[in-house]
Amino acid sequence: MSAPTLTSPAPDSPPNAAPDSKSPSLRGLSFWIFAKVTARQHRWTVVAALALTAVTVAVLAGSVYWSGRAEDILKATGCAMGSEARRCLQPTGDYVDAVWQARHMVEYVAFGLLLLPAVVSGYLAGPLVARELETGTYKLAWTQSASPARWLAARLAAPAAFVTVLVMIVTLVFRWSWSGGVADDFPTFVYEPTVYVSLPGPVPVATVLCGLAIGALTGLLIRRTLPALLTSTLVTGGVIVTFLSYRHALWPTETLTGQALGNRSARTWVVEQGMLTPSGQKISMADCNWDGDCLTRQGGVTDYAEVHPQSHFWPLQLVEAGILLALAALVVLAAFRVLRSRLP
Repeated sequence: MSAPTLTSPAPDSPPNAAPDSKSPSLRGLSFWIFAKVTARQHRWTVVAALALTAVTVAVLAGSVYWSGRAEDILKATGCAMGSEARRCLQPTGDYVDAVWQARHMVEYVAFGLLLLPAVVSGYLAGPLVARELETGTYKLAWTQSASPARWLAARLAAPAAFVTVLVMIVTLVFRWSWSGGVADDFPTFVYEPTVYVSLPGPVPVATVLCGLAIGALTGLLIRRTLPALLTSTLVTGGVIVTFLSYRHALWPTETLTGQALGNRSARTWVVEQGMLTPSGQKISMADCNWDGDCLTRQGGVTDYAEVHPQSHFWPLQLVEAGILLALAALVVLAAFRVLRSRLP
């Protein structure tokens, strides 16, 4: 009887064997995973932002409906604006009240869009960045072999993409409401600070992106939620106010005198006005505290105005957006340098 043949068992795999390079591993969390994690962590903020956008669109659509209904009611009475018939006094008064309410609805949305970059900046600085650093939860992502740069990039890119889409939707609806409703006839002008940043163009998006960049840098520098939120909101608000004050200087104005001054469009943005002396020297109304007699006493003989016609809308938008995006790029670069130098 032959002895049984013994075969040696296959050696067990070492417990700490490295995984196959071709198999999935946690060698580093991808950018998209970070973005998804960020969205999941702040899902209620995402839901609130979507709900607020829906309400905003509804308000803008309501302004068109409200003003259109007021116009239909006025027409049904057989009256029109400017009618001197006694029976038309009440219908025209009701029409004016309704249209002004529609105009205010548009203005409220525009004011919200003006403040939006500061709000977004504060939220990114506080809850999105500073709170992670303050509580130390950022270390969990970094221990999964995730690079700090990828962590910060996800914190920036995910909100930037989300807010950019929402801003573009709202500005397109705003344009439809602003140009299609009677609220535009009563009127709201392109150069008004709130309307200027609410119409489709590069400035609304560029301002939001600049605010996000400021929020990221502020959060990394301060590393405490509430102080970072307040500081970033104030700094971004300062950027908004600065552009409000100097926007007119971003593109050369046109000088109107004589008949051209009298024939200018009502929608022309008048930056400065006054009188010219016989030698061509300009005397501004602001320098005379808006006293017409002061202008003539100083030798003024011809009225003039420095204006931005409607054709300057896009040049002004492009120049301002370029400055904002350049500022945003510099701030983002500074944020990554701070991340590399101040955090472990």
